[in-house]
Amino acid sequence: MKLIVKTLIIGLTLSLSGLVFAGKYNSIISIGDPMPAFNDLPSISGKNVSSAELNEDVLVLVSLANHCPWVKGMDEDLVNLANSFEEESVRIIGLSMNHREDDRLPTMKIHAEKNGYQFEYLYDESQELGRMLGATRTPEYFVFNKERELVYTGALYDSPAKMNSDGTVKHINGDPTQFYVNDAIISLLEGKEVAIKETRAHGCSVKYVQ
Repeated sequence: MKLIVKTLIIGLTLSLSGLVFAGKYNSIISIGDPMPAFNDLPSISGKNVSSAELNEDVLVLVSLANHCPWVKGMDEDLVNLANSFEEESVRIIGLSMNHREDDRLPTMKIHAEKNGYQFEYLYDESQELGRMLGATRTPEYFVFNKERELVYTGALYDSPAKMNSDGTVKHINGDPTQFYVNDAIISLLEGKEVAIKETRAHGCSVKYVQ
């Protein structure tokens, strides 16, 4: 009887250990993990992009969805972020992965032109990169250092913005006061440790195909 009980306890312990998340808010990737490699993802620019060709000191991947009001609410701030680092060794890349027609490449091009995207915006039809990142929301940010180790993941700032049906934009917690992605990029460029490494992403859910 004692042997049976001991065996059950060991089995339960092993089962529970498999439920531990990789990160605080991400079940797949954690701080310090390497960036997943990707090959030949089509971009709105008309070319295919692979991770091996990206050599900037800082790389930011952000999951997006054209239809999502939380992406639309953040679009201007994303463009401003990208523009503020255009003279630095920083690359920002958008990533769409939903199979909705309004989230596919043709509409991505329209959305990017309308909102002034000057960065690559890739379509991950296989959803492989999204799965490897553990992306569950749009928008959701992943900041990698020069060694392509994850140093920050989560929200753009501490007050997510949503576009209402009338086209107005509202930050749900008032004006943002903490700018997580911006601060992470600056820390990397200055050779400092990123202070806030993980936050909870807020937005539309990524629709993965089973």
